[in-house]
Formats: sequence, structure tokens, C-alpha cells
Amino acid sequence: MKKKRKFNVITFIKNWIPILIVVFIIMIWSQKKEDTVEGKTTKTSVAENVLIVELQNPEIDSKVEDWNLRLVNKENEIPQEYHFDLQEIEGNHKVDSRVVEPLKQMLTDARKQGLKPIICSSYRSTRIQTSLFEQKVRQYRNLGYESLEAKEKASYWVTPPKTSEHEIGIAVDIVSVNYQNLDERQEKTAVQKWLMQNCNQYGFILRYPTHKKEITKINYEPWHYRYVGIENAKFITEKGLCLEEYIDYLKKS
Repeated sequence: MKKKRKFNVITFIKNWIPILIVVFIIMIWSQKKEDTVEGKTTKTSVAENVLIVELQNPEIDSKVEDWNLRLVNKENEIPQEYHFDLQEIEGNHKVDSRVVEPLKQMLTDARKQGLKPIICSSYRSTRIQTSLFEQKVRQYRNLGYESLEAKEKASYWVTPPKTSEHEIGIAVDIVSVNYQNLDERQEKTAVQKWLMQNCNQYGFILRYPTHKKEITKINYEPWHYRYVGIENAKFITEKGLCLEEYIDYLKKS
């Protein structure tokens, strides 16, 4: 008859505890790895879902690089390499060829309402813009302003060369044939009332609203219309933005 071995606790501990520790460590490591993978999977899944929703329901599908959103102002000069094709409209006026059709349609529809809008200014060369700006500066110098202050005041009425939307052919000044003065009373004409209400339907915005002077750095011009495209124009009008604010919005979107 075989003798029963006596259970030795110390021997058991020596032989099995290290093995159990190793197994325990492996289990913990495996669990962490699984958690990490699951965490990544969850994050990716959420990001993909958000992207899908954004693609399905974009608030606006425009980019600041779009030609019709080119921001031209005192802080953003026209790039030297900027190119566009000019086309005549309404006699001797010229605009960017991509603006001709919507501008024609807007003027035609206004006239169908019995109104008499006319373009008083369209594309200007940099040479002409320089001349207009210097003329305005001289007016302020004649009033006693020093050179720098005269230029600053003049720039609220005539932008310095290389900073005017007229120089890239996407802006027009439109007035009523019955009142052609470029002053705030222009907004009282039936032509301007119709244009302000309907220009966005053709892709235009009133570029320099009176309540946005602190942002545009240009005085109120209820005759200066800028082409941005129909979708952009409707969005800008609906949200009550000026172009500078809209560009900032797009950059943050």
C-alpha cells in the first residue's frame, strides 16, 4: 500500500504562485489592450457618424477659396496673379464674365416691375482707382487734414488701389435713373428698395450696410452690390452678416 503524500503548503506556494502571477498579469494586459481598441473603435465610430450627418445636412457648402468669395478690403489686397475675364454689359460697362448673366437678369426683372435701375460704376482699372483715391485725399487735405488722416478719411469713401472690389469686376454701383446722387437718400428710391430686398435671389449682396461700418471700414453705400453667388447671398442675408463676418464663419465651420 502506497503512502499518501503529505500536502506541503510551502512547496505549493513556491511552485504555483509565480505562475498565477504571470497569468494574472497577462489577463490584465489583454483587458487593457481590448479596452484601448474598443475605445478607439468607439471614437472612430462617433467621428464617422458626425461626418456623415454633416455631409448629409451641410448648413452651407462654400469655401473661402471660391472665386465669388474673394475678400478684397483694406487688409486683403488683390493678389498680383489674380486673373479674370471681362465682358461688357449695359453699354460701356464691364464686369467679370461670370457675373454678367445674373446681373442682366436682376436688372431685367427690376425693369419688369416698372423700375429704372442703371449701372453708374462697374470694373475699374487700378490706375482709375488710384486716381479716384488721390482725388478724395486731396479733398480732405483741402479741408485742413494732415496727409495720414486725410488718407484714412478718404478710404472710408474710396478704397485705396488694389483693395477695391471694382478692380476685380464683381461689384457694381447701381442707382435709380430718377436719382443718381451717391448719398444715403439713394436708399429711399424704389430701385434701391427693390434691390435690397431681392438682390440675394440673383447672387448679390448690399456690400456695405450702414450697421456694419465698424467691420467693413467703409461708410454706408446703398448702391454698391457685390456678387457672391445665390447660395451665399441668401445665407448672408438671412443671417444678417457682412462679407467679412461670413468669411470668418466659413473659416470656423
